[in-house]
Amino acid sequence: MRTDLIDFSKYTTDEGVILLSSITNDFENLYIELRKKEQRVYSDEEVIKLPFTSLQNPHKKEWDLRAKSYLRFKKYLESKKENLSILDLGSGNCWFCGQLSKIFKNNFYCTDVNLTELKQGKRVFDSNRTNFLYADIFAAEFQQSNFDLIIINSTAQYFSDLKKLITRLIGLLNQNGEIHIIDSPFYTKSNVEAARKRTKIYYESIGFPEMAEKYFHHTYNDLLNFNYKILYNPQSLEKKLSHLFLGNYSPFPWIIINK
Repeated sequence: MRTDLIDFSKYTTDEGVILLSSITNDFENLYIELRKKEQRVYSDEEVIKLPFTSLQNPHKKEWDLRAKSYLRFKKYLESKKENLSILDLGSGNCWFCGQLSKIFKNNFYCTDVNLTELKQGKRVFDSNRTNFLYADIFAAEFQQSNFDLIIINSTAQYFSDLKKLITRLIGLLNQNGEIHIIDSPFYTKSNVEAARKRTKIYYESIGFPEMAEKYFHHTYNDLLNFNYKILYNPQSLEKKLSHLFLGNYSPFPWIIINK
């Protein structure tokens, strides 16, 4: 396992999770309680199968779409060389890179500020090529220009300033590195305000009104200063027809940003 990206020896660990930042529990506690309310806190036995779920999972339809996103990315990764260094930012319980680590000989860095889910990921997906890092991406000590791929999987909405985030991540990429934003909502100027209102109403309806202030709505304009393209476009005619006749396409884009 490569450890040259970070000198792990000077950091403490908690149940195998390497602590690159000081632990702050405010967001994590709120987030975990929300996930319990939404029935999204899963047992180890369930997590190890994600994104593939049983018929009993209350969010099976959503996971079926996320499975398609996972399989698209898996196919993409098959075209790459091995021994890549891959940072999974906002990894949660690490299911995405946990599954990839079973197939590809790459070095994975599952990174989050959710210690509870990182510990679960360590229990479920531990391997000699996978690191579990508790880290504030803006404050933690990462060596510049080292990662081949950085994945933001269904977590872009939890960062208030997307431009600041992408700029930070670009600095962590090597010369040919890529950022992949997957299963995160993006809006246009014309529909972003309506989305904010829906989010506020939703969180109020389930008793977590404060969560609306921690969920951010990004637009495609936030990407204009970066070298990006859309690999999966839910607004394409093909995807709209798929939705019309099959009802089985993801509403979220897959965006790649090159350094």
